[in-house]
Amino acid sequence: MPDKSWKRKLEKKVKDYLKDYPACHDFYHHDRTKKYALEIAKKVKCDEDIVYAGALIHDIGYKGNELDDLRHNHYGMKLAKEWLSRIGFPLEKIDNVLEVIRLHDNVSWADDHEPTEHVEVKIVQDADRLDNLGAIDMARLSYYFGERGLPIYNPAKVGRTKRLFLHHSLLDQMNRSPMKSWKNLNFTASRSISKKRYELTRKIYENLKKELEETHLK
Repeated sequence: MPDKSWKRKLEKKVKDYLKDYPACHDFYHHDRTKKYALEIAKKVKCDEDIVYAGALIHDIGYKGNELDDLRHNHYGMKLAKEWLSRIGFPLEKIDNVLEVIRLHDNVSWADDHEPTEHVEVKIVQDADRLDNLGAIDMARLSYYFGERGLPIYNPAKVGRTKRLFLHHSLLDQMNRSPMKSWKNLNFTASRSISKKRYELTRKIYENLKKELEETHLK
């Protein structure tokens, strides 16, 4: 029977590495992404080792590179290669995990989209976006905007940009990211798993929009 002790070792590495790291990309975000990815993997033919490892470490490149966050995937790939080669992860699968990390933020509706048929990449893309839905994500997103001093509401329209968080408001980002994410998931299984969280997100967005417009336009 294959030795799966690498799972325990990898989880410990991620937990230790991200101890006390801010909530948006802390250990719990990675752990939830792994959970969602494995749920999707049950309904899609794939290599679950690649899914498990890729989901658990997809965003580790944020730490220490916050001023170059658009390249967090490249920093994460470098760290992942080092970790995976030391914990007994199947060596022949490491390149596939690195591909998951490289493309996990690459989505079909983005301006700089790079097409891929890599099923494990698509699963982790969806799982990452499932953590962009629901009450926890609304808290994560609010935390992120507060941390950077960005506004909750801005009545002025902000043009499209490849950079996700550039001068626009929390409300605008809710509409750009979580709301759009659900409709553009790769798998029907992903939408099925996350439908309740999407509905909650939509209600939070609509109520917040209504209250902000009522108060900020006075």
